[in-house]
Amino acid sequence: MAKKKEKKKKSLIRQLSEYIVSILCLLLCLYIAFKVAYGNIINRPPKVFNLSISYVPTESMSPTIESSNYILFSGISIDNVKTGSGTIAENHLNKDGDIIVYYNSYQKKFIVHRVVSIGVDEEGKYLITQGDNNQTNMTPDLDSNGDYYKVRASEVCGKYLATLTFMSIFSGGVDTKVVFIIIIAIFVIMIAIQVVSMVVNAKRNKLKEEKEEEMAKLKEELKAEILKEELEKLRNNKKE
Repeated sequence: MAKKKEKKKKSLIRQLSEYIVSILCLLLCLYIAFKVAYGNIINRPPKVFNLSISYVPTESMSPTIESSNYILFSGISIDNVKTGSGTIAENHLNKDGDIIVYYNSYQKKFIVHRVVSIGVDEEGKYLITQGDNNQTNMTPDLDSNGDYYKVRASEVCGKYLATLTFMSIFSGGVDTKVVFIIIIAIFVIMIAIQVVSMVVNAKRNKLKEEKEEEMAKLKEELKAEILKEELEKLRNNKKE
């Protein structure tokens, strides 16, 4: 009897653990979905736990980041961005400065370039950026007037962390929103599999318990029948 109670207790603990894992996975899916939706609203790459990915379609950052590569970047404040202590040309030559992802309001697109200078004007702090490729990026990014494009705090999306070489199979480029949707789909599938597994296990355990109860009942009935027969024999023996 004690073993049966212990077994039932373990089964309940296992089921509770599975429910908790399922709930956590569901919350994670909802969190990712919210981040994707919010990123679409503010026109910024969606960040999950302050991390995001971006596709690099050009050779402007070669050889540091090759064309058709995906990169991982994290959110960063403009106050924490760093660059070299030299001139713009020296910082570009020495590859000094953080690589950032930012939204260029003039070109209406996201750009991955290195910070080669940091300045301050009446509007506040700004960054000057330039690609690492010496063949295609001889000058820093320019605005419509031909002046240095000043990257403002609101345009900074994040700081480059690493190149995701394992995603090279998507060489044609895949929208980051699609990637996050795929991630959500994977989690949903995982949850569905887990829920099905939980239902099947619960059904199997119920059938097993019903079978054990039925067997126990049969044993009790058999014992009662044997006891009845033995008592009948004793009565017969006494009569004789």
